[in-house]
Amino acid sequence: MNIQKSLRLFVAFIFGLACTPAVHAQELGLLSDIKPPAQASEYIFRSSPKESLISVQLLGAVYKPGIYYVPANTELLKLLTLAGGTTNGGDLSEVLVRKTEPKSWSDLNMKALSEYQGAYEVDAEKIIKYGGGKNLKLGQDDFVYVPPRTPWISSEASRGITIVSIVLGIVLTAVLIDKNTGDK
Repeated sequence: MNIQKSLRLFVAFIFGLACTPAVHAQELGLLSDIKPPAQASEYIFRSSPKESLISVQLLGAVYKPGIYYVPANTELLKLLTLAGGTTNGGDLSEVLVRKTEPKSWSDLNMKALSEYQGAYEVDAEKIIKYGGGKNLKLGQDDFVYVPPRTPWISSEASRGITIVSIVLGIVLTAVLIDKNTGDK
């Protein structure tokens, strides 16, 4: 008889979760992985007022994405530093750089750099660890993209695992309560 009560309580709990509006789900943190897009902006960095600047686009998983007006020959790592670094999800091992003048990097012989039709994939983690970033100078209208890290488990799979574990926890708790409170 206690099992029936426990199962009714369980069904009521699941029905209550299913009927929770999205507003309450947001308050509970169930929609925490849905975030508004970061706002791109323009940033100006110079050492002296007469210094000529170039524009570089920086997008992706950085704290301050946008168009950067920086001194000519600014290094890639310095640009990433000016942007506040990567967000927690940023992948420095696969930074993509589209050069308007690809020949400026084509002669570089670095293990942390691979080229494909004027676009470069830079392993900035290796450059930070082993050095060599002085040669990675940016030019006018270069485009830099820091991709987000790919999670091991998708958010859908994570939600499914969470729901299954909650359901199993409730069922097992109901069974244990019923077993331990039965007439002896």
